[in-house]
Amino acid sequence: MSSSGVLSSSNLYRIVSFDRAVQILQTNTLYFAHPSEWEDPYEQGLLHKRSNNIFAQCWCRKAVSDALWRIYSPNNLGVRLGTTRPLLRAALTEAQRTQEIRFKIQNVKYMFQEELRFALRDVANALDKKYSIEKAIEPLFMKRNAFHHEYEVRAVVYDREPQPTDNGKGVVIPVDAKALIRSIWIDPRAPKEYVEAYSHYLRKKLKYPGVVKKSTLYDAPEQIDV
Repeated sequence: MSSSGVLSSSNLYRIVSFDRAVQILQTNTLYFAHPSEWEDPYEQGLLHKRSNNIFAQCWCRKAVSDALWRIYSPNNLGVRLGTTRPLLRAALTEAQRTQEIRFKIQNVKYMFQEELRFALRDVANALDKKYSIEKAIEPLFMKRNAFHHEYEVRAVVYDREPQPTDNGKGVVIPVDAKALIRSIWIDPRAPKEYVEAYSHYLRKKLKYPGVVKKSTLYDAPEQIDV
């Protein structure tokens, strides 16, 4: 579904800066941020005793989106990473061999603001009766309808026991990046020179084996004469 705007149940996409994509491929790691680093204040709407040990990464189910290119590639020079749920799940499962983590991958549910507030209260009441880290991460799969255009899937990782992190901002998880990332599409607005430079660097310098191409979102259609 790399060329369709239809939602996928398996394919996942993430728009990042080119240097972040290079970092992933060079270091074979994925960075999972602490929700406090995100702009939406509702991401921290529920605090509990393990809040500092939960981290997440956001992906999208929609392959083609003008809005997401504009939001996450504001300088017209970003790239879209493509993978699948099974590949992401396999990568995190493999990481468990060396990392004391658990994880969950799930679609985000979008709600009206008041509905989300009630949902957060329900989770808080449940945790007050019996604390469970599995219950505690549920709010990370809930967002307000204002963000529905992102069609998010979240991968949440959490420590079995509290562990020190990068000043609490995030954790780095080892992965086989070339096996995980199946495609890298370049911003449809990127100048030709950047497209060529990106493609050359990925192919020749990093030996990336997956698909590398420029998004065709803004390609002009064949002219129809009447």
